[in-house]
Amino acid sequence: MRSVQAFCRFLLQIQGAVALGARISRDQEAVEILVRRHGNAKPRCRKHPNVVLSGTYREVEVRWRHLDLLGRRCYVVATLREGRCERCHGRRIESVSWAKSRARHTTVFDRHVASLVQVADRSAAARMFSVAWRTVGRIVKRVVADLLPADLLDDLTAIGVDETSYKRGHRYITVVSNHLTGLVVWVGEGKSADTLGEFFQKLGPERSARIQLVTMDMSGGFQSAVRQYAPCADIVFDRFHVVKLLLDAIDEIRRQEGAQLEGDARKALKNTRFALLRNPKHRTPRDEEAIARVQATNARLYRAYQLRVDFEEFWGITDEAEARTFLLRWTRAALRSRRPPLRKFALTVREHLQGILGFMRWIGITNASLEGMNNKIQLCIHRAFGFHSVDSLIAMVQLCCSGIVCA
Repeated sequence: MRSVQAFCRFLLQIQGAVALGARISRDQEAVEILVRRHGNAKPRCRKHPNVVLSGTYREVEVRWRHLDLLGRRCYVVATLREGRCERCHGRRIESVSWAKSRARHTTVFDRHVASLVQVADRSAAARMFSVAWRTVGRIVKRVVADLLPADLLDDLTAIGVDETSYKRGHRYITVVSNHLTGLVVWVGEGKSADTLGEFFQKLGPERSARIQLVTMDMSGGFQSAVRQYAPCADIVFDRFHVVKLLLDAIDEIRRQEGAQLEGDARKALKNTRFALLRNPKHRTPRDEEAIARVQATNARLYRAYQLRVDFEEFWGITDEAEARTFLLRWTRAALRSRRPPLRKFALTVREHLQGILGFMRWIGITNASLEGMNNKIQLCIHRAFGFHSVDSLIAMVQLCCSGIVCA
């Protein structure tokens, strides 16, 4: 018998319990390991750990799913006491150290499931551990609530803000990351000023005042929230979003030209899209051929492309005054081009000039890590074939992107 108890203790590796033995449940083809609380342990409420249950105790047998044993399901079984909680104003079953409140799985089981979910989809975890798909979602929320670092919002000085779509119908979440650690520190539903305001309200005025840098796209909502809650922070518009606006303008001009032309002139623009959008430093011989074709057949599109190439010089400038002069000169040329997409981009640059010049003030800090994080978030969404609940998505993002270590 002692050898069985020692074997059970070795298998369980849980604190606050004494292994009594094991039994076989043949109808469920499972192994049940019997445990009991330490004799001197006081029965405490699961919801209020500081409250000791009082009144007349009633014994209740409770089972928790544990890690499988040699291919068979394994359960931990204990007889617990039920008493009255003064704060809950009702009867409650005492808490245990090896499982969370209202959970029917041990903490060890939860963390193994969450560890698999970090690299695989929930359906795969459900099959691997023989649990329901919805159960995996509840386990993820429990693990995130238990293991999410409490200091994620401490010592923030440089943050990145971006939104990502998670569902059709313009459903978005706002993601805030720490530039110094690369971790996601907060996720909220929506992409408005109110959404980002929730982050700053949780951060508090004292910690908000310590933020020196916020990188973002040119969203007016994000800007107003930062100016309201962190007025001392320097707003920097990320290079990725600035270049994207320029490339969208060039592509729109290409489409307009293609719609107006006919015959050989229109045919010459075929298969030129990516050649016009690609960074000049990375052009291939095929790109060179396509650009030469544009130069020979469409002078208006080629002049717009030359402005796109000239704009790349901006990112190599390190002096802020020189960069300001360059942007003013470049936007003057773009406004004279008489192409509405380019004029619109030039006006946008002038309107957000100070934030774009922040690239020179904070060399080396961009939203690149956050864009990569958004790719990881999109991978989680595609892996799960979408999420019905935004709360489940937020828990998954925190599990995979906030530095949680389950093992």
